[in-house]
Amino acid sequence: MFSISRPASLAATSIVAAFIGLASLFFIGCNGPSNSVPTAKIPADAIQKLVGPEDDQNLVLIKFGAPWCGPCRQVDKEIASLAATLPEDVRVITVDVDTNPEAAVNFGIEGIPRMFLVRNGEVLADEVGYRSESELRNWVASYQ
Repeated sequence: MFSISRPASLAATSIVAAFIGLASLFFIGCNGPSNSVPTAKIPADAIQKLVGPEDDQNLVLIKFGAPWCGPCRQVDKEIASLAATLPEDVRVITVDVDTNPEAAVNFGIEGIPRMFLVRNGEVLADEVGYRSESELRNWVASYQ
């Protein structure tokens, strides 16, 4: 008869739990409570510091993240691929929350990656967590 000793079964359980935790970070994001986030109420001056003049008619995609965040690095790849094909009136700004903590506080960043679509100093929409290139493209297109 074959049996697994308790320490071996505990190790196997720990490995499975760690894998599930890492997988959830990838699909949900670092510290992201959920993927459905109500549109943020961000002070206009905080938006203007990052985006530029309020009369700017361009749609701006702002992505908050950090180099140590796996989902953020994946979103960066998707955004880089997307940015090459975006119309000229759509700009992309990436913000490292570690090197720009003031902006992160002003935007109320609690989970990363977090992305905002902004126009005329107003937040139109925001998302938390990993998004594929096609999801990002559709999201941006719905506000053009």
